[in-house]
Amino acid sequence: MKKIYLLGLFTAVASVSFAQWSVQQSPARRTFTRSEISPRASIRQEMAPSVDWSNRVIILEQDFQGVTGAMPAGLPAGWSTNTVSQTQGTKATTDDTNGNAFKTHNSATANGGGYWPVPQVGVGNKFAGANDDNTPCDCDMVDAYVQSPSMDFSAASNIAISFDIFHDGSFGGGDATLQISTDGGATFNIRSIGIDETGASIDVFPLDQDYWQSIIVPLYDVTAANVIIRFQWTDAGAWASGFAVDNIVVGELPASDIRVVKTKVGDWNQANFGLGFWDYNRVPVTQVSPVHATSVIFNGGTNDQVNATMNYEVTFNGTPVAGSPFAADQTSAAFLSLDKDTISVSTTWTPNAVGTIQITGTTTSTTGDDVAANNTGAASMEITDFTYGRDGNAAQAFSGPTSDFEYGNLFDIYADDQFGGIDVAIGAGSAAGDPIIGRIYLFEGFDAASAPIFTDMGIETLEYIFTGNEFNSVGGNTFVTLPFSSAVTLNADNVYLVVVSCIAGTRIPVSGSNEWVTSWLYDGTAWGATGSVPMVRLNSDESVAVASVNGTTSFELGQNMPNPSNGNTTIVYNLPSNERVTLTVRDMTGRVVSVSNEGVKPAGKNMISLNTSAFGAGVYTYTITAGSSSLTKEMMVK
Repeated sequence: MKKIYLLGLFTAVASVSFAQWSVQQSPARRTFTRSEISPRASIRQEMAPSVDWSNRVIILEQDFQGVTGAMPAGLPAGWSTNTVSQTQGTKATTDDTNGNAFKTHNSATANGGGYWPVPQVGVGNKFAGANDDNTPCDCDMVDAYVQSPSMDFSAASNIAISFDIFHDGSFGGGDATLQISTDGGATFNIRSIGIDETGASIDVFPLDQDYWQSIIVPLYDVTAANVIIRFQWTDAGAWASGFAVDNIVVGELPASDIRVVKTKVGDWNQANFGLGFWDYNRVPVTQVSPVHATSVIFNGGTNDQVNATMNYEVTFNGTPVAGSPFAADQTSAAFLSLDKDTISVSTTWTPNAVGTIQITGTTTSTTGDDVAANNTGAASMEITDFTYGRDGNAAQAFSGPTSDFEYGNLFDIYADDQFGGIDVAIGAGSAAGDPIIGRIYLFEGFDAASAPIFTDMGIETLEYIFTGNEFNSVGGNTFVTLPFSSAVTLNADNVYLVVVSCIAGTRIPVSGSNEWVTSWLYDGTAWGATGSVPMVRLNSDESVAVASVNGTTSFELGQNMPNPSNGNTTIVYNLPSNERVTLTVRDMTGRVVSVSNEGVKPAGKNMISLNTSAFGAGVYTYTITAGSSSLTKEMMVK
């Protein structure tokens, strides 16, 4: 197990290449600026846990649900915030709460500026939030805070504060802290929220781009009669996203409360990178291994937990798999109060067909549990015919530097396999007529300065030219395939970086959070790990490669791929010389349903993306006319 002493944080570091490396690193991060990313949307909605605080002493409880009226609104009675400067940016200089830093928001108003997608929790959830971008101002939030009414701790015992935060740290935003005053607000001091593995105090809140985080901080030593709690956040003097807090409870902790914070498909306790399905959403059936799962658990009670463990129910296409439930190794005999830990399991079951894996993990211990409602977590993964992907399959935002760049993900190869191409989603804001190329590097670990070592394999796809029909809006998941000229073999026990090479102005959709250091961007100066996962995938369908068009000096036309299609399909052809090219599509009656003038194309292999979504189901012909010559093939639309 990997012991985590921070109350609310799992620190993810890369340990790479299961063939020979197990080196932990903290590589440089690449944060997109406002000009490099579109407004963002959340792809995650969480269910609010039901926590029973009855039969315990409660000093203060606030979930912001009692605030009425149009959002954003003021704070509940007794709660206060500071005002902020409204000189930054070009928006109006008045607002409905007189410049207050924190307001009561819901998920819709929190993302009113388009760059702070706070996940919805349950139905109609409200919370206190400070948004650096929200209408009507781009505000200067170097010191934004929200604070509680005064509380009397003089007769209390075993008191702690429990709360949820959403702290994504996007776009260069600064730290957030918990502060406490024992003199009625005359002075405030930062309260440590835990210790790290070296024993050092942790004084700032952790980041998580996708999830609300639940945090408990003990206040056992506080006995004053005039206590005020403050949540403070800074935008570090730059444009940033925001900070939110919810479900604040100050009161006596339960004696026993073990809870599941997060469950993922993958083994976060593997000594080496790979062999653990680390944070994939889709894995081709040719690249499977025994299924792994990991849960982050938290001891939220005053008692130490003894022999805490996880039991994982695994189903495949709705049917329980052999050996389920699988019991993970136990934690240490004493799982200390207010500690976190990660528990992983490698099951004895390996999928052998296409379908959906659903994992539901439940934590138990021999100590018992006073709060049973928060003991489970779930995750899922698709086993596919050909698709190998990390993204969440729904575009959240569209990112790309203002210079030429390369952007992609690491992929573990468990068995020697051939791949036909690289799948990529293209984001709204890209320009029709711009090119894109896929490329593969061998990942060979990190150097002494924690920079990744990527060796160019000389593997490239054909160049693809955007038509505009393939562009995705928020929530979109339309992919195009960039085919290799012939199928490419990637070898087992290696890790490869699969990227798309783009010109400035191209936007690549991102979907999901890069919790492990698996997503990388090169902006012309250095590689940096990104906070989000680009929608770039490997395609193990050998037939999408264009070996049938052999690149000789003859005029050749390849079969469209995929075929049948119900959206974008790729047509590859070879020209013996520069020629003006036209693509004509006809139905089986000979009626022309589509004509595309491609302009003058160079000698050699060329590629056209055809969107068939407007065609009815059936058989069609497509004809490439180059100069005075024409070639025709059939295709199917489903």
